[in-house]
Amino acid sequence: MRKLDPQLPVGARSYDEKNFCTEPNHENTANFQIMKYKLRYSQYIDALAHLMNTGQGVVLERCAYSDFVFMETMHNAGYISKGARDVYYDIYKNTIGELMKPHLVIYLDVPVPLVQQRIKERKIPYEISSKVFTKQYLSDMEYFYKQRYLKEIGSHAELLIYDWSSYGDVEVVVEDIERIDFDNFDKYDPKMKDWRLTNEWDWNTARIRYTSEKDDLLTLFMIPRLDVPELVLNAHDVHKLNQVWWNAPGMKYDKEFNTDMGDTNLLFKTKKQDYRSTTA
Repeated sequence: MRKLDPQLPVGARSYDEKNFCTEPNHENTANFQIMKYKLRYSQYIDALAHLMNTGQGVVLERCAYSDFVFMETMHNAGYISKGARDVYYDIYKNTIGELMKPHLVIYLDVPVPLVQQRIKERKIPYEISSKVFTKQYLSDMEYFYKQRYLKEIGSHAELLIYDWSSYGDVEVVVEDIERIDFDNFDKYDPKMKDWRLTNEWDWNTARIRYTSEKDDLLTLFMIPRLDVPELVLNAHDVHKLNQVWWNAPGMKYDKEFNTDMGDTNLLFKTKKQDYRSTTA
């Protein structure tokens, strides 16, 4: 569906990490970061559902709780407006309380100059040529991680912080995790508070919420804020988007019922088909 971008209004086009690296001042930057938070939020719900249903732990690379670090860093760099930042925090405050904080946060600390060196060593063209990863930008990100996120999450979760300048031994990290006693907190201790539910019914309710009510939780992102132009498509752009999107090959009818996609034998198909996804 990204092939449709040239036909779409600028605000309706796809925008991802590569776009951000090449065009960080683009009007879609704020929507991009809000969508990244929503994706991390959705992933975190899946992780909680897995834990509740299997008893198995889940390891995530970053999560919904640390997402604000990117918003603050991008705002400081001038890539996101104050209005868009305010909308982000309206959404954040409306959603984050529905989750259960992690048991453990692992932070791998690397000095900014070394981060820049490793970006060059990865040899991803759009990262190397990007004007985003300046010393100031990465220093701001480091500040928000250490002075905001780790301090805030450390009041609930256990923290393991490693100097990863020369990398490290993963086995040592695993051994450190195994030595943590996550049950060593009484009912008045703020650590692990989210995980001290009082009875079986509360656990049952939490399991149902994360397993079966994910769509309901995601509706919490629908906060009507129409006062920030870069977050809103005007009526003309929405009309153009719908016109282009629903007339694209394969979008007119249900999946496997579109002749423009090479589908055949339409008259005799009786099997119920899933609706075609409209995700970009």
